[in-house]
Amino acid sequence: METPIDYNFIVRLKRRTIRNSQHVNVDQLPTTFPVNFLLYKREIHSLHGVYRRPQAISRKIIHIPVGDSPSHYINDFKEILTDMGIPEIKRSQILFEITTKAHGIDTSNGVFMFVSIRKTVYQEARLRNEEDDIARAERESMEVEAKPIPATKSSIDALERVVLDASASARDCTVCMEEIDAGSEAIRMPCSHVYHSDCIVKWLQTSHMCPLCRYHMPCEYL
Repeated sequence: METPIDYNFIVRLKRRTIRNSQHVNVDQLPTTFPVNFLLYKREIHSLHGVYRRPQAISRKIIHIPVGDSPSHYINDFKEILTDMGIPEIKRSQILFEITTKAHGIDTSNGVFMFVSIRKTVYQEARLRNEEDDIARAERESMEVEAKPIPATKSSIDALERVVLDASASARDCTVCMEEIDAGSEAIRMPCSHVYHSDCIVKWLQTSHMCPLCRYHMPCEYL
C-alpha cells in the first residue's frame, strides 16, 4: 500500500532586518532580492493520531539582482522545486503563487521572498489491538523529547564569537532566514554552523540542538 503524502505551501514577502542600522551607509543597502525555499517534513501516524516533530530536509536560496522581476526567474524556481522532489501539479501551484506575489513589487525596498513547503507523510495504519496499546504506552514512558530542553547557560556563554570577513561568501542564518552581513558578529557552533548571535542564543535557550544538524549542546537532563 502506497504511503499517502500531502504538500502544503505558503509564499510570503518578509522585510529584512538591517542590523546596526545606525551605521548603515549606501554600500550596505541591498543589492539582491533573495528568494528562500524551505522544504520540511512531518510524519503523522494515523493509528495513534500523533506526529513527529517537523524536520527541515532541504533549503535553497537564489539571489535576484535588485531591479529584476522575480517573474523572469520562473525556470530557476522550477528547477529548485524539481530538485526538491515537489510533484508537478504542486510545482505549478507554487510557481503561480510566486508570480502573483511578485507582481509589481519593488525588489529594492529591503524585502525578501520566503517559500515554505510542508511535506506531510501519513504512515500506514495497522489494526489496533492490545499489543499496540502496550507498545504505545512503553514508547510514551521512554519519550525523552516530550518538550524542548534548553542548553546550559555556561555552554551558550562559551560559544565562539566570530566576525565574518568581508571577503567571505554570503551565508544565511537559518534561524531567521536572513543574510549574515559581512563584518558583523556571529556565533559559530561546535558543529561549525554559523548564526546571528542573538538568533542562536534565543534558540539554544529553548532547544539544545543545532537547527541544521541537530548537534547536541550540553543540557541539564542528558
